[in-house]
Amino acid sequence: YNMETDIHKDIYRISQKINIFLQFLTISTNIFHLIVLLQKELRSGAIYILMTGICFCDVINFLLDFYNVGIERVWWSNPFSFIATCLDFKYMYVSPFHYSIQQIIRITRPTATWLAILMALIRTLSVMFPMSNWIQNITKSRNVVFMIFGVFGFWTVFYSWSLVLHRVVWYPDVLNKECFYYNRDKQSYQRYALVMDKTRFTFLFSSESLEPIVRFIPTICYPILTIALIFQLRSIKKKRENVQKNSLSDRSDKTTKLILAMTVCFMLSEGLCGLDGIIIPILNKKIQKKYSEDLADWIKFLLSSQYIIISLRCFNSISHLFVCYSMSSQYRNTFKYVFFLQRKAEIKIIPVKSVN
Repeated sequence: YNMETDIHKDIYRISQKINIFLQFLTISTNIFHLIVLLQKELRSGAIYILMTGICFCDVINFLLDFYNVGIERVWWSNPFSFIATCLDFKYMYVSPFHYSIQQIIRITRPTATWLAILMALIRTLSVMFPMSNWIQNITKSRNVVFMIFGVFGFWTVFYSWSLVLHRVVWYPDVLNKECFYYNRDKQSYQRYALVMDKTRFTFLFSSESLEPIVRFIPTICYPILTIALIFQLRSIKKKRENVQKNSLSDRSDKTTKLILAMTVCFMLSEGLCGLDGIIIPILNKKIQKKYSEDLADWIKFLLSSQYIIISLRCFNSISHLFVCYSMSSQYRNTFKYVFFLQRKAEIKIIPVKSVN
């Protein structure tokens, strides 16, 4: 009887159940957040447009991930399920539906991450060069939308390269004719199928080792931008002390605080997740060479805490609505109007055409 092993299993199982609830809560919260961000009053600001892109990616990402959880737990059936019996051992069957879902999940996550970094970059540049026409130009609504599609397009291409490893074949051509079920089920085999050679799958699997690094890189870039922003604000603090702040500068300070708050949440969620993905393979290689109880304990701990770390992503995404509500009076007033907490006539809207 191994008490320690049981504790790790219990932590994993309980945190998995909690994560499912948090995913549902994250989806619901972000839908409300997206409804507010899509209002006319908020569609002219660069920061709000980027927040809309982040929110949309989060909704799609968590919604599809929640759908996968439902399939695993048999809450609903997979309408495109297919049992690849009698397939030649050289090939692996790939479900186009499942593959598409996984690709969208993989694309939307880094898209949201790098949109957050782009938001911090724009804010930092606007503080460093407040009178720059170039900064004013890139923060125009149309240009920000182009940047969002550019980020999305980059990650779509980045994760879609694996399509070249797949083949669309006539299913009977890749079957083992000596299979016991071949004659019985051959009528159902008259179809095209998406398959992958197992040697190519091995290559694809090995390339997945770079994924934790891809996730960890943003946790370095984001804090660097935030630190640069903080130092820049300190350098101009003395100039502002003797100047009475108008409503625009107040709103500017709150925008900065919003990004700072998002940075902390981001580092806790994405940073730990990326670090966890880097450390576990390293420890696995070490323990294969030389077994150690200490290394085994560390691996057990990291594996059991995976859903705890994943849950931090949920908290990070949920926090966006509350951070915007607490930091932005414009968002707060729009939120109250949308959800019938305040009449529109009572809201004073100040157009925001830039982030400085």
